[in-house]
Amino acid sequence: MKRFLFPALAALALTLGSCDEKECCVQPLTPPITTTSLTQTSTWYLSAYSAAGQVTEGGAIKDRFALRFASDGSYRRILLSDSSEMAGTWKLADPDNRQLNLIDHKGDPQNFTVASVNTENLYLSRPDKAGQLEIYLFKTVR
Repeated sequence: MKRFLFPALAALALTLGSCDEKECCVQPLTPPITTTSLTQTSTWYLSAYSAAGQVTEGGAIKDRFALRFASDGSYRRILLSDSSEMAGTWKLADPDNRQLNLIDHKGDPQNFTVASVNTENLYLSRPDKAGQLEIYLFKTVR
């Protein structure tokens, strides 16, 4: 899994951040994230987590969880170790909806950037408390 996570993210970063002078630094348009892109899958399972250059996968992830997004703006976070659920709300923001704002059951906000989403994978990222990038890879299979 490690060999696929970082090349995919590197390719995404190069695609979004590369610039050729002949193209006048015009970035290719990326389609905005839609509500449907998050709700198309009944459950997103955390499959890999990367922080400070360390990748943790599957069952080795401490407090591994899954997310279920509903089209009404609610979501559920399911702790996979005991199947306990916490409810909250979610919304997409930013001009292209790449900012995912979650409000958990305590009312605490959590903000993520949606790096990529398709029918099988959801990549989220955010800075940790030290400002280092955390990357979360969710898949449709456990």
